[in-house]
Amino acid sequence: MPKDYYETLGVHHSASVDELKKAYRKLARQYHPDANPDDPKAEAKFKELGEAYSVLSDPARRNNYDRFGTAGLGAGFDAFDIFASFFGGDPFGFGGRTGPEPGRNLAVAVEITLQEVVTGVTKSFPVRSLRACKRCSGSGSEPGTKSSTCLRCAGAGTIRTVQRGFFGNMMSASTCPDCQGLGERIETPCTECQGQGRVDREDEVSVDIPAGVEDGMQLRVSGRGEAGPRGGEPGDLYVQLRVKQMRGVERQGEDLLYTVEVPFTQAALGAALRIESFDGTVELDIPPGTQPGDTLKVKGAGLARLGRGGRGDLLVKVKVVVPTGLPGEQDQLVRKLAELRGENVAESQGFMGKIKSAFRA
Repeated sequence: MPKDYYETLGVHHSASVDELKKAYRKLARQYHPDANPDDPKAEAKFKELGEAYSVLSDPARRNNYDRFGTAGLGAGFDAFDIFASFFGGDPFGFGGRTGPEPGRNLAVAVEITLQEVVTGVTKSFPVRSLRACKRCSGSGSEPGTKSSTCLRCAGAGTIRTVQRGFFGNMMSASTCPDCQGLGERIETPCTECQGQGRVDREDEVSVDIPAGVEDGMQLRVSGRGEAGPRGGEPGDLYVQLRVKQMRGVERQGEDLLYTVEVPFTQAALGAALRIESFDGTVELDIPPGTQPGDTLKVKGAGLARLGRGGRGDLLVKVKVVVPTGLPGEQDQLVRKLAELRGENVAESQGFMGKIKSAFRA
């Protein structure tokens, strides 16, 4: 007898998409094999529901079916795939892990200098952890031997139990304790790792650290964490950055700030100074009349703007240096300047000035 997909889902031929979804949702839950472990008819009904919904939920296939019946349909389907995609996973919450257990994530701290923050750097360092066994490639089986199906879970990786409760039979699942969810049993364990698929080993890890990173940032190195047992996916390695402070240099976001001593004559008259930066020697323009504490800027000589391109600036704070103990001619020139500016200054501390100071004392 030709299949009637509308009858299978219990809907009218003019049923809308929402009506199809509602009907399929209700019946698929009712006839799912996990909810009916001892009823082979339920699995057959579940597959019929999946077939009907896969056709009627697709406008093109539904049109062909309405015109030509099942003869107008293409290749088949998988009822369980349709169910999983429709409900977004296991709606019954049976749980239980299948397959190898993944490895744990690891964390290390790496110190870098401010110079390395400016340029970016590749750091290599040793990390000791459980790594995949090289002899058995992480399988846990001695090379040249094979594993067999786990007898306890029949290769499923999970053990399912049915419990009678107030609302009827409830099914739960747990990871098989014999095979740890793998579904396989090792007949001949690897002599290197004793069947665990991993060994304690120290490996060298290299990490590319981009320019412009900040103290405390974390970088993730995918797959360089602890290996999972018996071929399980490795975890990740998290590298926490520690930026070593540099005396006399302060970081302000993407800018660098440090202090430069400038003679009072250059501060007063202006000058072009050559100073050292992380990029080498750069020219700093001292405008005439620069005051103590003024901050000058060298554009683009700071840190990289992480993820945005470009660089910050080099900020130079001016410390005006006032000389002490000027020799005779310099003392006279400064006094002449003070006289021209009408400024009152202390008496000269020449030979006679020192004698006068001694008598005053």
